[in-house]
Amino acid sequence: MARDSEMVVRNRQAAEAGDPVAQFNLGNMYRLGYQVARDSALAVQWLTKSARQGNAEALQVLQRLAADGVDVVLPVEDPPPVGLPVPELDTDPLFVGEDFTDPELLRPAAEAGDAAAQVALGNAHRDRLSVPGSFAEALKWYGRAAEQGDASGQFALGVMYDRGYGVAADIVRARAWYHMAAQQGHADAQYNLGNIFNQGRGGKADAAVAAQWYGKAAAQGEAAACFALATLYETGRGVERDEARAVELYALAAEQGEPEAQFNLANMLRQGRGAEADAGEAASLYRRAAEQNLAAAQLNFGLMLAGGVGVAKDPAAAAGWFRRAAEQGDHAAAYMLAVVLLDGRGVARDAAEAIRWLNSAAEQGDPRAQYRLGMLLEQGQDLPRDATSAAGWYLRAAEQGDARAQYDLALMFEAGDGVEHDEAEAARWLRAAAEQGDALAQYNLGVKYATGHGVEHDDVEAHFWLSLAAASDQSAVIDASRRGVEALAERLPPPDLAKSELRLRERLAEQPS
Repeated sequence: MARDSEMVVRNRQAAEAGDPVAQFNLGNMYRLGYQVARDSALAVQWLTKSARQGNAEALQVLQRLAADGVDVVLPVEDPPPVGLPVPELDTDPLFVGEDFTDPELLRPAAEAGDAAAQVALGNAHRDRLSVPGSFAEALKWYGRAAEQGDASGQFALGVMYDRGYGVAADIVRARAWYHMAAQQGHADAQYNLGNIFNQGRGGKADAAVAAQWYGKAAAQGEAAACFALATLYETGRGVERDEARAVELYALAAEQGEPEAQFNLANMLRQGRGAEADAGEAASLYRRAAEQNLAAAQLNFGLMLAGGVGVAKDPAAAAGWFRRAAEQGDHAAAYMLAVVLLDGRGVARDAAEAIRWLNSAAEQGDPRAQYRLGMLLEQGQDLPRDATSAAGWYLRAAEQGDARAQYDLALMFEAGDGVEHDEAEAARWLRAAAEQGDALAQYNLGVKYATGHGVEHDDVEAHFWLSLAAASDQSAVIDASRRGVEALAERLPPPDLAKSELRLRERLAEQPS
């Protein structure tokens, strides 16, 4: 599960509230790629906000970036030459941990052996990304606290070795320090230790042991641990599968604002797994996760709005959520946005933009987008007709198992349209679609076996596939299929006819009622 670290979340929240220290810290994180993806534009944005509030260090960093060729617009007025401001705190500054920024005020107590001050000093050094040697200092003070048996120091040291901050990454040492802290009841250490066993880092994966550590952290209300343990109960990894327990754990995490838990809980409630189906609550949970910018939730909430499931039908709002998810790179949302733009559902019809989103989704491998793009190209709708390109998109979708694409590709091989005429290839793709229950493909495949076009003549196969098509709800082929079945039944030897009919009964019994 992709999660921002506590430090990133804390600094982002404070930065957005206007705190210049947090803005400086967040800008440096983006500049260095520390706990976030490196992003020069975001680094400049936050450093500039900090500099405009009088932070001299932020201005100095911006000046260095500008000298290195980064696109920076420096504030018009230089701020006064002051250091980073220290926030006012309600608690004793020696014991405020990660919320404190000036290491020097912590040093006397830390040097006197106070473990809490040592951890806080380590945190302060760790957060001072612009200071050379800050990680080394953090390691030293965490180590001093950890050696005294302080769980927070042990956990922090585990993180440093786990992620390679200031040292070579060493999962064995990280695991050892996490274990010491976890045994003392440190919830974050228990969660991280669960991750190590779940992912098999530093040894063989063991979901059962992971579940035990997740369980200890979850019992303390740790949202991430509740989520992780819920996924194990939902899938039956490391524990006996228990969807009701998964729902309980997802709910605990969801109540704390965990978007992935809100999304998974919504899925289970929508499907009635682990609890009574509740489309309204599912829609509410999707919305909560969507508002936290979870693309999958934005897509699903959009789908519920589009269909009026669990919420009042609102095609315009649905289109808006599809767009938000698509802009994050969700290919399924890009496809849905393209569909509503093509159909003009909730938005003005815009074929040009729709095709851009179809291309985006198709290039990301979405078979529905590939098929729809192929169809537009084959039919010359909203695009110049291009049978060769159409066949190419059909092929990409067909190879992913899209039955419509398999059928249409077969017809193109049959006609030699956009591809070379090839009866055998046509038959191959017809069979692929027919096996998935496409009645048109079943009918055409039956005809091929009856006539021997592209396949060896085989009346038993012909009878079977035509019988399947006749049993479908596809009115376009039912009558013709029945006539073919009747004609074949008259000339098939009784044993061959019985063989086909038995196979037909078995196939129909496998189909969902």
